[in-house]
Amino acid sequence: METVLFVIETLIFIPFLVWIMYFFVFAVGFRIPKKLFFERSNIQHRFLIIFPAYKEDAVIVDSIRSFLKQDYPKELFEIIVVSDSMTRETNQELEELGVRILIPTYEKRSKAAALNLTMNVIKEEDFDGVVILDADNLVSPNYLALVNDCFASGAVAVQTHRIAKNSNTDTAYLDGISEEINNSIFRQGHVNLGLPAALTGSGMLFEIKWFKNTMAKISSMGEDKELEYYLLLDKIFTVYLEDVYVLDEKVQNRRDLSNQRKRWIAAQIDTFLITLKRFRTIIRTRNWPMLDKLIQWSIPPRIILLGMVPILGCIVYLVAPALAYKWLILYGLFIVSLALAIPNRFYTRRTLLCFLKLPFIFMAILRSFMGIKSGRNTFVHTPHGEKKEDNSN
Repeated sequence: METVLFVIETLIFIPFLVWIMYFFVFAVGFRIPKKLFFERSNIQHRFLIIFPAYKEDAVIVDSIRSFLKQDYPKELFEIIVVSDSMTRETNQELEELGVRILIPTYEKRSKAAALNLTMNVIKEEDFDGVVILDADNLVSPNYLALVNDCFASGAVAVQTHRIAKNSNTDTAYLDGISEEINNSIFRQGHVNLGLPAALTGSGMLFEIKWFKNTMAKISSMGEDKELEYYLLLDKIFTVYLEDVYVLDEKVQNRRDLSNQRKRWIAAQIDTFLITLKRFRTIIRTRNWPMLDKLIQWSIPPRIILLGMVPILGCIVYLVAPALAYKWLILYGLFIVSLALAIPNRFYTRRTLLCFLKLPFIFMAILRSFMGIKSGRNTFVHTPHGEKKEDNSN
């Protein structure tokens, strides 16, 4: 009986060990001082800027006005807004700003559908690259100039540094910290150790021909995960620009957080299963970045790990106390990894107080798992531009 319990406990422990060691390695990688520098290019490329916008009347106009402050030649970029279910007044205001409006007619809405609609109406030869931004995103006036320098170096895919635009509720503040942990581990930590950065869904730049050909293959709700899959399949290195920022609005209550994560979890599971089918090919072709991504996509949400590791450790202690110590050590290693991944500016009293809300966030993410099917097949809209109370209802 003891042998059976030992085998079962070991089989459960191994994946948690792999996942937490993964966090630790790239958290250490994040702390390695390393910067990418790109020389100022004499060539100025032509960019298409796409803002998919579903019921984003509250934020889209301000985002466009902000973007139009670019210190980049106006004739070298064009802004297209895919206006889905927005008012006539908003569309008219956008047109007055010189924005091209596309009104979708598709029934199954998704970000991928909006991007494909745009690709189908533009002339590929009119642009060199395409920039994808969310309707609530704000960028600095030198944004295009900086990504142009990177693009001129030969980059096909670029991810800029997305940070929180708001921290007006505890949920928004914690979501901002979560975003920065992702940046530390899945982007900066990866690039520092020689692996491509992960995409975030906005603040992305792609070479236009590659993007158009690839988007034609994508129709799911997790377009950023599928784009990553095809980038890795084509062995394209995604560059991460740590010092080029995109302000992104964070969700302000746990209900919206749960709905958002529902879509993210569904997309991650689907892409993991697609990638797993290519496991033999990945090993045979030595596509180590794809193998790295396979491990990454197998990892449950961090908040789930934070809750499950001590729960499993307590269960093991009740059944076989001698085996529980390694769970305690593993949990300590996980805490160290997260501490390394959190940027220094978040070491504040507010962060400590917000961490007391983590059990409620844990429950919200657990609810996300119960809605994975709807997250896979139904467009989930995250409200923007509205101040909301932070509650668990």
